[in-house]
Amino acid sequence: MYNPKEAAEDSHALHLAILFFVASAVAISIYFHHDSGLKYWLLKGFGETTPGKVLVIINDTPDGDKAWAHYRSNYRNTFKNFKSWHDERIVVEINPTNAPAQTLDFRIKPGEIIRETDGALNVTYLPLNPKIAYPTRSLDRFSLDSQILFWSLVAGAVLLFLALRSARKWARFRARLRQY
Repeated sequence: MYNPKEAAEDSHALHLAILFFVASAVAISIYFHHDSGLKYWLLKGFGETTPGKVLVIINDTPDGDKAWAHYRSNYRNTFKNFKSWHDERIVVEINPTNAPAQTLDFRIKPGEIIRETDGALNVTYLPLNPKIAYPTRSLDRFSLDSQILFWSLVAGAVLLFLALRSARKWARFRARLRQY
């Protein structure tokens, strides 16, 4: 038999279930884009640019057993950026202001490396932690990740607000239901 109270309770539960699944999709989006999006924000907002000296360019595309050991070295990064493991690795030495010289390595697509005769490459680094750095020319690769991260965070805030409102409505409904 149809009971309007049960239908109203089902409606509240359905809203919370929908919000849960949408929040799961937003959480997955944040998980996949948080590191590169944050790196882009930090380096664009607080980074300083310095010339770096290219020490070596390594084509270390793994094959066979070496590939599996390479992939297992960082599961999360491999899963997220599987194609990036086929790029070249470039080792750069930079001299940040008020810090000792740093030797950094980056994975860059072969077409993005400009092999100049003097071996200079501009690197944007974070003054507080010079290990957070990336070649200035290729930094815009992370622009899309930062936009996805931003809109995922906005969607997460809206979902949090809607979930709290729906949970409060459901709790009020259940409290009034006990009075009958």
